[in-house]
Amino acid sequence: MLKSVYLKFREERIFLRALCVFVFTALTLHYMIGYDPDWGGTNLTLSIEAAIASAVIMMEQKRSGDVQKKLLEAILAMAEAQRDMLSDHTSLLRSIRDADERLLKTLTGKEE
Repeated sequence: MLKSVYLKFREERIFLRALCVFVFTALTLHYMIGYDPDWGGTNLTLSIEAAIASAVIMMEQKRSGDVQKKLLEAILAMAEAQRDMLSDHTSLLRSIRDADERLLKTLTGKEE
């Protein structure tokens, strides 16, 4: 649940607005009242957010990779089933062709 809340927060528009508000507020407070004179707190806050973002993005990539793997396995199984079906059809068509050729030879009297 926490991950879904964070991902919602990280949507482009929401995150960009929040980041702009944070930077604007930090700059304003820094120059007006001397808040965070060495930028350590601001830097730490942005670094923590970047680390959290990296972890969440990696988790989402793994989940997405797992889903893609399952989809590819299903597609492979379908392709193999279709290959087997086409092989069966080929065998069936060959046997029909051979039977038709034998019947034609019998009807025309052209035995080899």
